[in-house]
Amino acid sequence: MPNRLAAATSPYLRQHQDNPVDWYEWGEPAFARARAEDRPILLSVGYSACHWCHVMAHESFEDEAIARTMNAKFICIKVDREERPDIDAIYQKVVQLMGQGGGWPLTVFLTPQGEPFYGGTYFPPHSRHARPGFTQVLAALSDLYQNDRAKVVEQVSSFREGMVSMAGIVDDERLQASGSPELGTEAALREAGKRLVDRVDPTWGGFGREPKFPNPTALEIFAVLSRGEAGDRVATDSGNVLRLTLDKMHQGGIYDHLRGGFARYSTDREWLVPHFEKMLYDNAMLLPLYAEAAASWPEAEHLARVVHETVAYLCAEMRHTSGTFFAATDADSEGEEGKFFVWTPEQVARVVGDDAPLVCRVFGVKPGGNFEGHSILNLPRPLEACARELGIEVAALLSRLGPAVQALLSERNTRVPPLRDDKRLASWNALLASGLVRSGFALDHAPWIELAQAVCETLWRDHLGSDGRLLRSGFEDRVHLVAVLDDVAFFGRACLDVHEWTLDPKWLDRAATLAGHAVDHHAHARGFYLTADDAEALIERTESQHDGPLPSGVGVMVELLARLDACERAPQDTRARLDRILDRYRGASAQPFGYASLLTAAMHAGAPGRHVKLRGPDPRAPAILAVRDRLAKVRIDRGLALSWSFSHASKPGVIACRQMTCTAVAMDPDAVEAVVRGSPSAA
Repeated sequence: MPNRLAAATSPYLRQHQDNPVDWYEWGEPAFARARAEDRPILLSVGYSACHWCHVMAHESFEDEAIARTMNAKFICIKVDREERPDIDAIYQKVVQLMGQGGGWPLTVFLTPQGEPFYGGTYFPPHSRHARPGFTQVLAALSDLYQNDRAKVVEQVSSFREGMVSMAGIVDDERLQASGSPELGTEAALREAGKRLVDRVDPTWGGFGREPKFPNPTALEIFAVLSRGEAGDRVATDSGNVLRLTLDKMHQGGIYDHLRGGFARYSTDREWLVPHFEKMLYDNAMLLPLYAEAAASWPEAEHLARVVHETVAYLCAEMRHTSGTFFAATDADSEGEEGKFFVWTPEQVARVVGDDAPLVCRVFGVKPGGNFEGHSILNLPRPLEACARELGIEVAALLSRLGPAVQALLSERNTRVPPLRDDKRLASWNALLASGLVRSGFALDHAPWIELAQAVCETLWRDHLGSDGRLLRSGFEDRVHLVAVLDDVAFFGRACLDVHEWTLDPKWLDRAATLAGHAVDHHAHARGFYLTADDAEALIERTESQHDGPLPSGVGVMVELLARLDACERAPQDTRARLDRILDRYRGASAQPFGYASLLTAAMHAGAPGRHVKLRGPDPRAPAILAVRDRLAKVRIDRGLALSWSFSHASKPGVIACRQMTCTAVAMDPDAVEAVVRGSPSAA
């Protein structure tokens, strides 16, 4: 008989509805029972595409004996971290304080008041690989809670002190270092870029060795710096490592060579063997990096192909009928990781016949394989090298491969697919909308920008509550959960991005409304909280500070507020607020992995920021659109912190602002570009 999770609004929670565990969703009923029965809480946090979450579920939560112990000794709560990042952010600190680094599955033991006294990530059912067994952990912690309450209180106190200390880490000496370049300057971004270049794998790209994540927020720093002056060493180095990383990721198995789209990360240094889950947010942030790289290196045709293929994949397999996009697909199918994606030479031959030798050669399919006896499709050599060996052009090689790729894809689609997480999250969809706009501008492809507009229209229609406040998550026919800062900030920025294409003032109005909500409900004097002031009260209210898999909410809010301030549409006292935030994080260039999104966003708030105000009776007038299109080209070519806006006026006009000075400019693309670039003849 299904448990309580059968009625959950999270596909991840529903995956556990047939567990013999007496699961609760997070909420007062679970805590009330824990208090009434004086039982500790076992909190399990994960997400649908998490491989080790599935392993622990299969080994422990589906085990009748372990479930009986859980049910008898604990009140058990399941949380989807993607629905409730606020809960996850708090209790991740427990395992970080224990020196385990954090991650999922997250397993934390709480008092009935929600106070943590022990935690970990994955526990095997019995002790192995230097990890304590879950059965032993359950017995020991139940005994501790029942028979040594003083020790529990001591551990709770220790964790609370540590969490308070972690909350203040942003004010440490590294971020307050007086010798660091001022945030919002080119010097700060260049220092961050130099530090990041030193961390790049010189052979395979990306950062470090393995496991290897794309880390698009850090790559964004390279993208901006790479478009600097010709001959500049930092620009050259940034361009080289960015191109290396994008090329190697595309060639590896982390990229789906049949359908498009990137997996979450690679387990190895070479990007060959991924955990096969695909997340909407990764692909949303990688799209503009590849698109703008394609504009910078047009001879590298594979860069643009990645964008076209990935958008096609998202539209075909990840789009809800409402117009927004689903969260993720799993790594496992039929109980095996990657089974849906891998091939043997015999399977390829059966599908493509005489073309099998060519297909296997190009995509690295070989006897014995490269992953558990099978082959993950990859490009052991660039297509250009394969084409040269065959004595043909790349276009001809792609033409020969095309029918075989379609045949393999059709065959793959007959397999049991990985589960899809059908949540639609406001923040992730907003990231996609922004990525589509930037990609459309970079490759001059209007349908992508129109798709972004449709996503934002759906979010505005379906994810605003009756009180006008943004809601985070949609599933089936229900949209719920108060938005966190990421939702509000990312959607506000997406509205500005759509405004720059459509020049429709309503998108500027919507961005300003969302920014006002963020300031009213999330802001404090020197930053922003993750949760709103009227959201559920948890044991602490965490700040949004650091980049993780997603950009930090504070970083995106800095960009949103700075761009709105340039439009004269920001909330009151925005400039003073931005100054306080930039001062607080002024040493961020020394920690670029944690603050990459803030470092790039701060450029809009500092002297490098440029803004152009277009005015006239008709935003679709050819002269205005010509200026808009030139601005987009300048931004892609130069990597400037450049934005623009349109407002209705009786007569056409342009005001261009840079370095805190605004100038009236003729309605002429060349004249506007001269002012934006800072040409001496611009005046």
